[in-house]
Amino acid sequence: MNYLQRQFHALLDHCLDERKEIRSLRKTAFDRFNQLGFPTKKWEEWQFTDFSEIRKNEYRLAWGKDLPKIPDKIPGLIPDTYSIIIINGHYQPQLTKLPTGVSVKSHEDFSQIDGDEYSLNGNQNPFLALNTALMNSEISLIVEPDSIIEKPIQIIHLTTALSDQFMNHPRLVFQIGRNSQATLVEHYIGETKIPYFVNPVTQVSIDENASLNYIRILEEDIFGCHTATTNYILKNDARLNTTSFSSGAKLFRHDIKLDFAGDGGEAVFNGLCLTEDQQHHDQHVIVDHQQNFCQSRQLFKYILAEKSSGVFNGKVVVRKNTKQTDADQSNRNLLLSPSALMNANPQLEILSDDVKCSHGSSTGELDDDAIFYLQTRGIDSETAKSLLIHGFANEIIEKVKPISIQDYIHNQFTDWLS
Repeated sequence: MNYLQRQFHALLDHCLDERKEIRSLRKTAFDRFNQLGFPTKKWEEWQFTDFSEIRKNEYRLAWGKDLPKIPDKIPGLIPDTYSIIIINGHYQPQLTKLPTGVSVKSHEDFSQIDGDEYSLNGNQNPFLALNTALMNSEISLIVEPDSIIEKPIQIIHLTTALSDQFMNHPRLVFQIGRNSQATLVEHYIGETKIPYFVNPVTQVSIDENASLNYIRILEEDIFGCHTATTNYILKNDARLNTTSFSSGAKLFRHDIKLDFAGDGGEAVFNGLCLTEDQQHHDQHVIVDHQQNFCQSRQLFKYILAEKSSGVFNGKVVVRKNTKQTDADQSNRNLLLSPSALMNANPQLEILSDDVKCSHGSSTGELDDDAIFYLQTRGIDSETAKSLLIHGFANEIIEKVKPISIQDYIHNQFTDWLS
C-alpha cells in the first residue's frame, strides 16, 4: 500500500459524518487516480515534466495538529484588501473580512452545495482526480448578483512551521453573480524548509454580464511542489481578466481551461513565470471557443535563469459553426543562462471559417546590441541587463490592477532579480 492509499483510508476514517454522495465521489475519484497514475514522459501533454518528486516522497494530509500559532503578521497580505486566510489547510474565519454582497462557505458546510463543483467530467488529469479524492481544505466564495466589490478579495494559502512532509488538496469554488464586478487574488506562500505538496483545484463561474479581475500569485518555498487545476466558465457577455505570477516551488504544473459557455464573452490571460536554480515550471492552457462573438487574448512570458526549465503548452479551440471568434495567443521567453531550457508549443484548432486567430512563440537571450547601446550611454553591464529584463517583465506587471497588487508583484520581481 503506497502513501496515498494510506492517507486516503485515513481521510475516510476521519470523515465518517460526510455525506454519502461525497464519500462515494471520493472513492470514485481515487479509483480514477489509480487507473491513470502519475503522468509519465509517454503522455504527450505531460512529456516535459518529471513528477517523480511527488511520487517518491511520502507526504501526509494536513490535520488539526498542523495548525501552528497564528502569526501576528500574515505574510503576503496586500494593503487595502478584504482577506480570507488559510494556514496549513485550515480556514481561519476569525481573520476573514468580507464586504456586503460576498459570502463564504468553508469545509464544514461546503459539501452541502448543490451543482457539479466536484464533477470529474471525464477529465484525464490525474491531479484533478487526486484532489477530488483527498480534498481537505474547501472554500466556496459567492458574489451576489448586481454587486460591485470595490476592493480586492485576497485568499492566502500559507504553508508554514511544518514538522514533517505534508500535503494539502484545496478545492476552491468562486461564483460571480450576474452584473457583478470583483477582483480576486489567489495567493500561495510557503515558509518552511521541509518538502511539501500543494494540489489545488479552482473552479470559477462568471455569470451574465459579470466581470472578474483575477490574479494568481505563486510564492511557494523552493522545497514545495505545486500542481494546480483552474477551470473558468464564462456565460453571456461575461468578462475575465486574469494574471498569473509564479516565482516559487521546485516543481510547478498548472492546467488552465476556459469554456465560453455563452455569446459575447471576453477573456484576457497574462502570465509571468520566473525560474532559477533547478526549478521547473509548466503551464498548459486550453481556451475553448464554443459560442459566438467571443474574444480571447493570451500573453505568457518566462524568464529562466541558471539550470531551470519551463514549459508553455497553449491551445485555442474554435468549435464548428461558431461566428466571429477573435483569438490571439503569444508566448515569449527570455533565457538568462545557456543552461536554461524552454519548451513551447502554441496551437490552434480551428473548425469554423468565421474567425480571426493568431499565435506565436519566441525564445532568446538578452540582446547584445541593446546592452552595448546602454553601455555607450554610461550604464554598466549589470545595470543594462537589469533594465532590459525589467522592460521584458513590465509588459505583464504594468497590466495588473489595482496598483496595490501591481506594486506587490513588482517588488517580488525586483527581489527575485536581485
